[in-house]
This record gives sequence, structure tokens and C-alpha cells, in this order.
Amino acid sequence: MSPPPEKRGASSAQPHLGRRRHNSEEGEASSSSAARSLRPESHEVEVSAEDDNEGLVWPEPFVEAVARKVALAAAQGGGALAAAPALVTVFQVCSTWRTISHSEILWEALVQDVWEWDTSQTTRRPQSWRDEYIRLHSTASNFRHNRAKYTLIEYEVSSDSSGNGAGAVCRCLTLSPEYLAVGFFDGAVRIFSLTSKECVNTMKPPHENRLGPLSRAISGIVINDDRVVFASFDGNVFVGEVLTGLVRRAHVGNVVNDGTLVDFTGSEKFWVGLYAGIPGHACHIWDAVTEQLVFNAGDITDSEALRGWRLLTEQAERIGRVRVNRDGILLTATRFKVTVFDLESYGVSFRREEIAMDEQQQLIVESVDANNDWFLTASDDGAARIRRITDFEDSWAFSFAEAAATDANSANSTTSTSRSSSGNTNSDRRNRVRVFGALNTRQAFLCIEGSVHAWDAKSGMRLYRLDEWMGEVFDLVADDEHVAGCAIDTGIHLWSFRP
Repeated sequence: MSPPPEKRGASSAQPHLGRRRHNSEEGEASSSSAARSLRPESHEVEVSAEDDNEGLVWPEPFVEAVARKVALAAAQGGGALAAAPALVTVFQVCSTWRTISHSEILWEALVQDVWEWDTSQTTRRPQSWRDEYIRLHSTASNFRHNRAKYTLIEYEVSSDSSGNGAGAVCRCLTLSPEYLAVGFFDGAVRIFSLTSKECVNTMKPPHENRLGPLSRAISGIVINDDRVVFASFDGNVFVGEVLTGLVRRAHVGNVVNDGTLVDFTGSEKFWVGLYAGIPGHACHIWDAVTEQLVFNAGDITDSEALRGWRLLTEQAERIGRVRVNRDGILLTATRFKVTVFDLESYGVSFRREEIAMDEQQQLIVESVDANNDWFLTASDDGAARIRRITDFEDSWAFSFAEAAATDANSANSTTSTSRSSSGNTNSDRRNRVRVFGALNTRQAFLCIEGSVHAWDAKSGMRLYRLDEWMGEVFDLVADDEHVAGCAIDTGIHLWSFRP
């Protein structure tokens, strides 16, 4: 790339990149209208040029390259929110440089650089990349400063849903860009619109209570566009259409041969089921296109076989979790260890870490979550960690013990009452703080005894606690626009951080 031309008789107009002024808070253009003007506030990158640029022609690719470099440097130093004020400084150099602020090519590149969005792979291309950048900035700012719209989602329960006393209770949920899918103990899956908060469809395929009253309970859900895939404890896997509600069975479960399907997840390429009950059959992987089983092996849940069978009759703690990231890497976790698989190799393990097995260091299974390159775990000693999913390096650690103690004391009477009334007789259940975790691109969320707390995923700094209390929780999920949770007594909770 050629440097800009110099004006004869004048000093060079090449921009000078000054030293960043670091601030403990991420720099940002404040939300909505302020974000739209990209007004600089803090964490600026100083850029200067000659005031008199009349007659000087600056190559557009050069100015775009400078803007990208400045924005990326600001984001790397102070977080993605710091890029907007740095860009404003660039656009204020002169009127010629201001015109570059309307370049869609530049804004598409900035969305990719600053917000780590692979624009070449997306199926949803916005009408304006500049507006998309502003939307991402405003949403991230809302997450950072706890500006959320809260909704307690209501739904109708049919008269036969609670035949075993637990049918109307939500067990698991998942988010897509348009929908929230919720699975229940009675085998039903309800789809809610994230825009209207209304129930779009209810799917409840026929089940047989073959080996226990909870064999039909939903173990996990995958939702992509207008298709939803979900599985139950008895190993059945179903495929449904979001808009029509039509459901078909894609895989017939076999509890005797495989055990209990304790968790289920997937992507557009793969479905993954984690089983417990039969040694050597922990991980099942299906090709999502052909719907054929391509892998059936693994020993990660061998020590949890008895607890796996008890899930068919009791509302017990989770045995394990599975997560798949965008690169096709599978993370499986139990109380004792975390295993990573490369799904492109259909389950060939390339990394394993054994979590300490002493009484004080066991992993809290409900806390495990993964997002792109990172995964979140929490242990019984009150510490949480965020680590790289491929090599377990570059980790951040933070303590949730203080928040846990506060919430446990304030909610002690309520939680003890709800636990005794839930009918849970699991002797393995310990009198310890219950923690559920969720991880999006920039925040880690831990629900501690019904209260949701947020930490910065990069630094481990505690940010805030959401105002609403959930009670006894069964699941918690988050993406870059929403946080959602389901609880035994209070139902489905949704926090939207959309601008």
C-alpha cells in the first residue's frame, strides 16, 4: 500500500498515532443516540494531521487501513467498546477522512476485527454494516452496565402435564437469534419468540415411561433457524419445525444398551449426546445432515453410572455437560474431569485435563459453559476459571465465594423450603451453594442460589448482579444479546440487552 502524497511546501500530513490513555473502564460511545454519533469519551487514540489539507488527495484504502489499525489497537488495549471513541478521533482529522466513515467496506471490516464476527460465513447480512456495528456496540454497552429489559415469560400447561408432579417444571433451555427453546420434565418443548415473548409452538411427541417417570424429560435442545432438535433421558432424538410444530423421531433410544442420555447439544454439522449408565458408551455423535450415528464410545461418565440410572426417577443434580463451539470442538465435563474432542475426527481426543477429585475441588457441573474459544468452570472451593478450550492456557480466575455467601444467607430459608418440597431424595446431593454458569463473548454469568451475577470474562472483574431473583434454578444460558434461566417455582426468566 502506497503512502499518502505530501503537499508541496507543507509538512507531511501522514497521521501520527499517539499514545493511548488507559482507563480502568472500557472506553465507549454511550448507548443509543450517543453510540450512533460515536462520540469519544475515554480510552482515546490520538490522531493528528495538518488543518489545511486543501488540494491534498488521500487514498481511500490508506485511510481505511489507518482506521482499522487504530480501532483494533484500541480494542486490544481496552476492549471492544474502546474502538468507537478511537474511530471518532480518526474521523475528526479532516473532512476528507470523515467521508471514509460512510464506507461500508470499512464497517464490515470493523465488525470482523472488533467484534470477532466472521462476516464471510454469516447467512444474515445486514442492510448497513455501520448500523450493525452501532447495534453491536450498544448491546455490549448494555451488558457492561446492566441495562436489561426483564421479562417473566408465561405459558399455559395442559391438564395432563403434571401427572408425575414435575411435568410443568422447566429443565433446560437454549437460545437462537430469534427464539428461546425450553424443555420440560414431561417431554414437551416450547418455543418462544424473543421479540414478542409469546409461545410460538409447543412440541410434545409421544413417549413411553419405560424405565421411570422422568424418562421422557428433555435432556437438551439444538435450535438453528426454523428447525429444532431435542432429546430425552430415554435416548430418543426428535426433529421439529419451529413454525408448524411438526415433530418426527430421528433416533430411537435404547436405555438398556446405552444408559441415560444426560445432556444433549449440537450444531449445524453435529449432534452430541452424553450418556451415563453403561461403561464405554459415554459420548454419541450424529452427523446432523444424514442423522446417522458416527461415533459411540468414551468413558468420561463411567464412574457416574449409578447416578445416571437415578435420573430416570429423581430430580437429581446434573451428571455431565456437553458443549460444541463454532470450530467443531466438543467439550465434555463431569465432576471429576473435562475432556475435549475434535468433532471433525468424530471423537478423537486431543486434550484431556483431570480435575482434582478431592472433596473440596470437585467441579460444579451446572457451571460449565463454552463460547467460541473459551470455557467456564466453577469448583466447590468458590473459584471460577475461564480457559482456552484447545490448550487450557491463558486462563483467568475469579472468586465467587463472597457473592455465594451473601446470596446463600439471604435465600437460605427459601431454598431450604423449595428443596424439601421438590421430592429430591438424592443422597449424593450436598449442602453446598448451587451454582449455574453461562458464558457469552465478553461476560461470565453465575447464578448463585437464585441470583445472577456478572463478571468480565477477560479480566475476572465483578460487574454487577441482576435485580431479579429466580429461586431454585434448573438451567442458565446466555448469548451476546440475552440471558435466560428457568426455575422450579418461578418459571422462565429472560433478560434482553438489545438496544
